[in-house]
Amino acid sequence: MKENCFREHYSHRFWLKTDKLPAQKTDRAPIALLVVAFVFGLAFFALGLYLFHLSDLAGVADFEKTISKTNLSIHTFVSTEVFSYILMILGAGLILASIFFFLRLKTIFFDGLRFVVKDRPIFGAAHSFEEKLSNYSGVRLRLKFCQYGLFSKNKFIIELYHKDASKIIPLYISTSKKGIRALWRNYALKFALPPIHISEKGMVSHNANDMARSYADAVKTWRLPANFMLGKNHSQDFVCKQKKDKKLIKQQRVVFDLYSILNVLSISLLGALFCYALISHKIILHYVALKYIMCFYVVVLALMLYAYLSLVQKDILLICDQKIIIFRKILFVSIKDSVVDFQKIKGIDIVYAPTTDRYALNVVTDTQTVVVFNKFSPEDLRWIRGFLIGEIIA
Repeated sequence: MKENCFREHYSHRFWLKTDKLPAQKTDRAPIALLVVAFVFGLAFFALGLYLFHLSDLAGVADFEKTISKTNLSIHTFVSTEVFSYILMILGAGLILASIFFFLRLKTIFFDGLRFVVKDRPIFGAAHSFEEKLSNYSGVRLRLKFCQYGLFSKNKFIIELYHKDASKIIPLYISTSKKGIRALWRNYALKFALPPIHISEKGMVSHNANDMARSYADAVKTWRLPANFMLGKNHSQDFVCKQKKDKKLIKQQRVVFDLYSILNVLSISLLGALFCYALISHKIILHYVALKYIMCFYVVVLALMLYAYLSLVQKDILLICDQKIIIFRKILFVSIKDSVVDFQKIKGIDIVYAPTTDRYALNVVTDTQTVVVFNKFSPEDLRWIRGFLIGEIIA
């Protein structure tokens, strides 16, 4: 998607309720997350400062005179001074980032006819604008892939779309997939604007009144031939198998993208930190109790394991008994994620995620939105969507 039609919002959770007017809401980073980042920043900075002055503090306490000197020769990759600098820089960065993100906010006011937005970014002067509701083109639903360190989530964003990206206004933001389609439809009906989303073919518009209609009923009116998928091929990224009355679409291999590379880097950095801590174990024991060191080892290993499992996770679709069953396979274990009945499906859409420049398949009902195969090409997703439509018709 080459078009610059995105406005990144500040919140992870946001809901502009328009039941009572005028309505006002502030778009800002989560306060709890900023407090945690600030506290960790202070802790890292204080620890780095302590390690930096450790040599100056040596011998100050009288009890140190009674400690026998060690004859062990222990080598480390990084000196204490360098490690203390790293901790202080990391801590200062977290402190500054938490302060900056706290000061950054956007206030949205709506009186029923016009929006008044006041924006205070991190860099640049604060500014504001007014825009009539009638100047907006539609209510857009889009997907954003978010990375919280090692943890990744899909963020669902409902927003008022404007040709000027700086005037795009958030209506609802959440990492929860429940009730997204109903909210999207309700906003479209409330503002008398078409619901829109970005697919592999560009911007797609829907009829809000038809969004409550069963997808099975809709595709049957298309009068597609029973063998319309005949001769259409897909890549080697997945396989399609059939056994009796069950059909399986399975991701064949790991598809690398930006966030896969981030997982690999996280594993590498955490592994290096773990090895450094093991080599310096006897030195660390002089300053930190064994139980805290063991907790550190457990946490680092758990984070490495999570990053690895996120990297190798694969998606599986099982079609049987007029249902789509979605599994997430991690190594040799398949975990059931969702079960969607054919008659409850309201849409099977290919959506665009601008943060990864990739597409995903959304299976949508009134109460849930299941995101699957979020690393496949648009061509493969079209094939899977066509296959599912064929199964619904059959």
